[in-house]
Amino acid sequence: MALIDTSFFFGELIIAQKSDSAVSSSLVLLIDELEPALLTDLMGYELKKLYDAGITGTVQKYIDIRDGKEYTTRAGILTKWKGLKFTEATAKKSLIANYVYWHWLKDQATVTTGTGEKVAANQNSVNTSPAVKMIRAWNQMVDWNWQLIEFLLSHPNEYPEFSTHYPRILKSLLRYQNQFGI
Repeated sequence: MALIDTSFFFGELIIAQKSDSAVSSSLVLLIDELEPALLTDLMGYELKKLYDAGITGTVQKYIDIRDGKEYTTRAGILTKWKGLKFTEATAKKSLIANYVYWHWLKDQATVTTGTGEKVAANQNSVNTSPAVKMIRAWNQMVDWNWQLIEFLLSHPNEYPEFSTHYPRILKSLLRYQNQFGI
């Protein structure tokens, strides 16, 4: 079962017509595809497998990954890991939602037709690039990815599987983007 749902896509991560059944179904499919792949890339196969089993059995150390926990970093600083999903005021937030949103915008930038990729022409509007919103969502996700890594590395006894995976994390998930592609 996915950690996030369509309710995470509003405000900065708004997806137009998400209440439409076709849009909602496409979004749910994308979540179901991307969420497990992202978490495996971030945590590693072994920890992700243990997490999946432990979260259903309510094992506290896996609940801490999901819901967050106050802890002391390796540098001795008291901080809080917010969790894979959390709420700020009434806004639902998640690094997973940012990742899905980035892919959604990338996929929706053009329309596939029988004669190739097209951009829809709309009356009373002008097409623009989704790059600014994509970059903002991606970079916020990268911040949260780094926070997850620090949380896991700060708990080597609870998450020993992560220390062997850490050097192999998909580096693109830790790299910030800018509008120039650098």
